[in-house]
Amino acid sequence: MHERGRILSATRLLTCLACMLLSDCGMRVPDIQEVGGRAEGQRFVQAVLTNITCELRAALTDLHRTFPKGTFIDKWGVQTTLTLTYDENGELAPNILWSPPSPATSIFSLGSGLTFSSDATRINTINAYYLVSDLERAKCSDEARPDGPFLLQSDLKLSEWLFDAVSASMTNTINFANTGLAVSQNVIQHEVKFQIVTSGTLSPSWALTRLVVNGNGTLASGGRTRTNDLLITFAPAAPAVVAAANKQTGKLAVESQPIRQGADLHLSAAIAAGVETALRGNGPR
Repeated sequence: MHERGRILSATRLLTCLACMLLSDCGMRVPDIQEVGGRAEGQRFVQAVLTNITCELRAALTDLHRTFPKGTFIDKWGVQTTLTLTYDENGELAPNILWSPPSPATSIFSLGSGLTFSSDATRINTINAYYLVSDLERAKCSDEARPDGPFLLQSDLKLSEWLFDAVSASMTNTINFANTGLAVSQNVIQHEVKFQIVTSGTLSPSWALTRLVVNGNGTLASGGRTRTNDLLITFAPAAPAVVAAANKQTGKLAVESQPIRQGADLHLSAAIAAGVETALRGNGPR
């Protein structure tokens, strides 16, 4: 009975540890923010979106400053998709080795183990569409950009890629400026992905007279993976005529939307990024 009481006490201890260690590791929907409350998450998302918009405006301003007569991109539109993925996981794997009194000629021991794991994933997506001409009308000050130390708050190198594309057009390597039907197939795409992984383990052990609790292996582990993906697609803007909702005037409102080639390429890239993130999340821990 005395040994049984020790086993029960060890079991209760492990149960308490499981509740404490796994309370925030895969047992609930992950938070966007690393620390703080909901307001911190809102500030982070706002900072990222502000930086993306300012990055677009700054890149186009740099182009206009270098090419004051304009480029083919001036008549294009840009579609952006921001995907924030947060994955948290936890695992508890205790083991017990019980060695009751045994004769010297026949030593008996009994080992047992238990594994409990959990995983929670949160995926948030924001999609937006702009006309390049609209972005060129407004500029961001240096103070408006959050300029964070990592993730999507830093320089996204979009200006560098646009200059590369314009240079390719000026040398006729790719004729983006063609006014024929082929222009509907021209697309410029830029994708930036950041992934940060943190993990931790806990490996305590207890050695009693007849009982060894968690003598080997990891008792508990937990991790958090943050994947921030930004997809930017430039393509010619196709005019789409949409009937106005006002039946009295019967006016027609003219909107702009991405051409089919740009929209399809953007969608396929977004799907591929989601599949890649899912495969990474389901990989070995």
